[in-house]
Amino acid sequence: MSKYVQPLNVIIGVNGIGMGHSVRQSVIAQYLRDRGHQVRIVTNGSARVEYFRDLGFPAWDGWMPTLIARGDRINGSDAVRSNIRQTPAGIAQHLRLRRIIRRTGIPDVFITDYEPNTPRLAYHFGKPLISVDQQSKYRHLNLPTVGRYARTADEQRLRYFTPHAQRSFICSYVPLEADDGTLEFIAPVVPDLVRSTPVTTEPLATAYFSRYFDHGPEESVRTLAEVFRQYVPERALRIYAHSDEIESLRQYADGKIEICAFDREAFIADMARSEAVFSNAGFNLISEAFVLGKPVHLVPLPTYDQHWCAKVVHEAELGTTAPRIDREAILDFLNRSRELRNNVVRHRDQHLTSDPRVRIASYMESLPVASGRLLTPSAR
Repeated sequence: MSKYVQPLNVIIGVNGIGMGHSVRQSVIAQYLRDRGHQVRIVTNGSARVEYFRDLGFPAWDGWMPTLIARGDRINGSDAVRSNIRQTPAGIAQHLRLRRIIRRTGIPDVFITDYEPNTPRLAYHFGKPLISVDQQSKYRHLNLPTVGRYARTADEQRLRYFTPHAQRSFICSYVPLEADDGTLEFIAPVVPDLVRSTPVTTEPLATAYFSRYFDHGPEESVRTLAEVFRQYVPERALRIYAHSDEIESLRQYADGKIEICAFDREAFIADMARSEAVFSNAGFNLISEAFVLGKPVHLVPLPTYDQHWCAKVVHEAELGTTAPRIDREAILDFLNRSRELRNNVVRHRDQHLTSDPRVRIASYMESLPVASGRLLTPSAR
């Protein structure tokens, strides 16, 4: 590294119901640590805290208010009812977190990924705030409704979580533009494990369906297994599910159809050798499939984010989408899989080959607080 910079003390805030945000930020955190910076984590939930601690990062649990939309909008009365009992304990938890940070060292810069704690901490300590997420496009771009879903709730949530940031890096697997100079669109942050996995194409499809409130994977798994068994018995199908769902889904396994407890490394390896991927429309999974050059058939969960992701994929002919798993849509997707796969590979080579971590780190190291002495990369 030719630039003289001061090693930075960084706190990254991570939100999420699943682990998509955590995976993305762990990739960024490890990259910054390898460049010699000190990184700590604020997240929500004991599982995510332990995930980051297992990677060697100091991590703390922060309060995450409940902001559930009704009719594509977050109503103030709903927000009050959902949080009134937790608010005193939540505020106390945030104040404890503030004291911990003051005691262990106020960072030079905060990064937030769709969560409210690090913005409040950045404002309190008067430090720069950077957002790195994919949801900020719903706040800053006038994106259209998709069916009955609108971006209103996502915009409201983001305005509450992060009223203002010095710079917003917005991950996207399709090209986007904005006139605002504080916004910067970057390729999705994808783990090195994905980029380095050997890619082949075998008569195999890989699937993963998650649960979102009362929307579970059973109907999708049952129908997908039936279609493969009856119409494409020569193809293998590996369906991954959360460990809590496995026992109820094993009944659909048969011959070349396997039901597997989710294991990230095994899932990535199977995606890399598949001809097609079936899933809900989560941003991270789509991004990883595209980096591997795989087309996707998407059944979005009932959120604007998932419907927008599915719509964009379908319109770009990088995959297909349907409201639910059904025979006609599955067979149409499989029949087009070679054409769609070629589209994905061309798109990937044009838009998704750059490493966005380099741009994020370069921006942080250009901040005034980073000027001074030579940055010494970590031995990790």
